[in-house]
Amino acid sequence: MSLIINPRTNAPFKAQAYEAATRGPRAQNWHAPAVGPVRSIADAGVTLRNRTRQGYRNSLLLRSGINKNTTNEVGKGFTLISQSLDDDFRESVNKLWKITVNQLDPWGDLNFGGLIKLGVLSRRMSGEVFVRRLHCRLDSGLTVPMQVELLESDFCPVELNKKLAKNRRIIQGVEFYKRKKVAYWFYKYHPEDGIENVSLRDLERVPARDVIHHYMPTRPGQVRAEPETAAALLKDRTFHEYDDQELVRKKNRSTFTGFLSRESNGDEDFEFDPLTGQPYYPDTEVAESTTSVRAGMILRGVPGEKLDLFNGDDTGQGYADYMKWQSLLLSAGLEVPYPVLTGDWSGLNDRLVRAFLNEYRRGISFDQENLSGWQLCFGIWRWFIETIVTTNQVSAPDFATSPWPYYVVDIRPDAWRHLHPEQDINARNKAVSSNVSNIERESAEYGTDLENNMRVNAKALKRWLDMCKEQGIESPPDLGGLFCAPSEKSESET
Repeated sequence: MSLIINPRTNAPFKAQAYEAATRGPRAQNWHAPAVGPVRSIADAGVTLRNRTRQGYRNSLLLRSGINKNTTNEVGKGFTLISQSLDDDFRESVNKLWKITVNQLDPWGDLNFGGLIKLGVLSRRMSGEVFVRRLHCRLDSGLTVPMQVELLESDFCPVELNKKLAKNRRIIQGVEFYKRKKVAYWFYKYHPEDGIENVSLRDLERVPARDVIHHYMPTRPGQVRAEPETAAALLKDRTFHEYDDQELVRKKNRSTFTGFLSRESNGDEDFEFDPLTGQPYYPDTEVAESTTSVRAGMILRGVPGEKLDLFNGDDTGQGYADYMKWQSLLLSAGLEVPYPVLTGDWSGLNDRLVRAFLNEYRRGISFDQENLSGWQLCFGIWRWFIETIVTTNQVSAPDFATSPWPYYVVDIRPDAWRHLHPEQDINARNKAVSSNVSNIERESAEYGTDLENNMRVNAKALKRWLDMCKEQGIESPPDLGGLFCAPSEKSESET
């Protein structure tokens, strides 16, 4: 803020360097409190979470936006492949993991991919979700004695703040030793289910090594998280109510076809006595005089009556543009392209679709790499490796002192579907042939294992050649692709 001399009085006065920081009339109702990352969630976190869940249950666009982001982030699931340099360890781990992915859920309802999707959906809806490691008995019947349990953010009370010692305190349900997270405090039951009467005295302390806190911090030092819908919630609520009321208005208006009137009325035309309020005619006569209108029927009134038909409801001038603009603002707040959110693809060509989908997928790819990939997938994988090593299912020398070489894993999300299959695949082939890319990287982009692909293809080709020989076919026909039989070159060609 600089000082400027007033030429009339020669007295200095302060001027804002930024117009947005002015305290003039344009900003007199602009309330922008100074609030830290912890306090902001303490004041609004629970309300934002509950309102987002209520919107997900009732708002079509909000539900669509959360589901679209979740589906694009998870797809069919993640493929995890050990990349340890120890061949025996890598082979054993990959075999055990293929079995474990179906045994992780203690409820037995979801596999690994289903747990990841539920975790991502909870993060996007509630802002965060907790994953707890469950240590199982060796005789539990599980191949690897470990399972994971997903806990909603309600389990860890935001209102729990307590100083335990000089360097140890609980902040919003998370216990810190100095600046390090050492434990989480959870209710034993969901506090909002009403199954058990729970209070802050019924909390359970769980070491941080057995908990994954899946969330997206938006400010440094943030302990708990806000739902991704925070900026769009109020607009979605207002827009939802407006659209619903407009729909009800149209419904009520559609029941009225027209209005029957007369220029003048005599005393005998009234059904009720204006002095006593009693009907001139019995109820039966009134009922018999009422006309039932059927579709396509033309009414003929008595002399003196005039029929005014109502016009159709045209929804008002600019209504469609207004609705689209509000939907565009909601799509911006939810970070979902408008056509993906609403299903309105009118006026688009393939180049425009590629442009906004590529931008959308860059944001989703970040979430896949750093949130669902790093926090969820790698966190569960790390527990899996620790369990199979400590239970002597694999040999891992020096694991206690140097575990990271054994943690190495390739996390591959579900591949994006081609926008134009022929062009996309040709582009990938040219990228490999020109050394811009490589077949291992391209296979990873598809979410598959190159070595496993080649092994399966080789087995399929061998079976094809063996079947041809069994049927007496010396020269198998060229079917293209994998089933293109190898040709023998002549001596002159070689």
